[in-house]
Amino acid sequence: MRNIRVTSKLSIRLFHGRKFANLVGDKDATLVTTAELNELKNHFKLKESDSNKATSSVDKLDEREYRRVKLDKIRQLFASDTVKGYLAYQKPKSLQNPYLDIRALPLTDSATGEVTYEGKARLSVTKLLTKRWCELKETYDIYSKMPIYRYKYIEDGNKQHQALDDDLHAPSKEALEFTETFELLVPTDSFHEYAGKLLNCINRICTLFQEGEAREILCHGYVDSNNGKLVYGAVRNDADVLISGIIDHLIFVTVVNKERHFKLPLSSALREDHNNDLRNILEYISQKVRDNEDRLEILVSDVKTRRSRRIPPQDSVRQASKLQVMYYRYFLESLGSDAEGAYINILTNAKRRGYDVDAPINPVKLICLMETESIIMQDMARLRDGKPIGFDPFDEYYMRKTGTQLYDLSSLANEITDVYTLQKYREYFIPWETPFTLRYLAARLAQAYGCISPLLSNTVMVEYSYNYETFHNAIFKYDFNLLQEQCTSSSLFWFGKRDIEPIEPTLRNFTTYCTYCDYKNICLWKKRGIENLKSLGKDLMKIHKPNIHP
Repeated sequence: MRNIRVTSKLSIRLFHGRKFANLVGDKDATLVTTAELNELKNHFKLKESDSNKATSSVDKLDEREYRRVKLDKIRQLFASDTVKGYLAYQKPKSLQNPYLDIRALPLTDSATGEVTYEGKARLSVTKLLTKRWCELKETYDIYSKMPIYRYKYIEDGNKQHQALDDDLHAPSKEALEFTETFELLVPTDSFHEYAGKLLNCINRICTLFQEGEAREILCHGYVDSNNGKLVYGAVRNDADVLISGIIDHLIFVTVVNKERHFKLPLSSALREDHNNDLRNILEYISQKVRDNEDRLEILVSDVKTRRSRRIPPQDSVRQASKLQVMYYRYFLESLGSDAEGAYINILTNAKRRGYDVDAPINPVKLICLMETESIIMQDMARLRDGKPIGFDPFDEYYMRKTGTQLYDLSSLANEITDVYTLQKYREYFIPWETPFTLRYLAARLAQAYGCISPLLSNTVMVEYSYNYETFHNAIFKYDFNLLQEQCTSSSLFWFGKRDIEPIEPTLRNFTTYCTYCDYKNICLWKKRGIENLKSLGKDLMKIHKPNIHP
């Protein structure tokens, strides 16, 4: 069940947010193999839904045991050769790089030389923020392959996050009742869940223009693994590594008489005025964007929930938050720069996740999607009848394609007994000319991104929230040169082209960053840094020692 709060508490002023902001880990949780999960289950009580995804969080009661297992894993990999009982601060020669060792896990066919990936051949935006805290700690955490520990403040943040999202994007009561009582088994595998996420993202972008804001918007880009440069436009080859992200908050801004009005929608009756037809809606938005670029903006924002009404005191944490939102803005600009390029990138994204973009989506799943996201119903009639959807790369693909896989919904007429469902969807229960696939969703999502890119503001924002209320908005200029510099540095770390760069060995840094670190008692970098500071202090005392004569 969703975490729904009373409407009065969910009423928010401009920029008020309650989203938990990845204080630990990221939205693409650390990959854990099946064997490691079995090992972890011997130590911890893991949630079944999470363990099915090979990720998990650990019950707070097991915090000390969690830390012990993590430290044992890192001791085996990073044990210092020079100081017994401490961890080395350089990557062991037996390891390649974090991306191949932990994320991608490449497998090479000895006969063909073909490389496949057992893991996740991609990174997330938050994974690129390697100096958010201490890069050495980040390295240890990565190589521990331990799931994210779920502290109470994380649980609280997740609840706030869900409540905030429900306030704007919750399905209707009727749609929820339909999906909960639908008589046929709806597939819930990752392929069908991914299809639902893409469609949901399309719908949320339409909400941006109808309601003046949208939350949890998917985005992605690519980084050249050879040099760490961000890729603009269409992905080029396998050296371009996928970087995924989820944008917390997009805010529509309208300029009227030189005054900026936030959350003033393009059209509050967008769906109704265009017969809830996605094709017409996207065409209308696109035209309005072209005609009004000088008075419309879209502000990209990230929401950080805090445990008190204080922004993070650490410069590195605040800087990482700024970089995070700048990545999102860059990806939206790149995706919207060319619809065909975005279409290619979205298809590539799906393929790299292991999905067949031309595999038909289960008809039962389709019925549920049409009920919850009715904006696609008229497009589904076009696919059914073999008519173009109005996006040339997609339409031309099926014009050239021969032997299209059969997509037949006829059997649903006999399997469904509910009168409401039969009356509403009976016209779709026939053989289709064009199947419903990820390729279709990629086409429409590419068009939707194209409506955002021309309006992107050169100002970006981080919203700091406490107890469901924003107490500070950090607004700053988008700086591509800074973003590229930091992206290159982080990418070179991930791809093993530079050494680990721990925090600067100053007393202030050791006090700030090491106090709550799991590795503080066995970190050789800290040990030597403190020893050097003590030695320096003694030397200074000798230099300034007064010359006292008897």
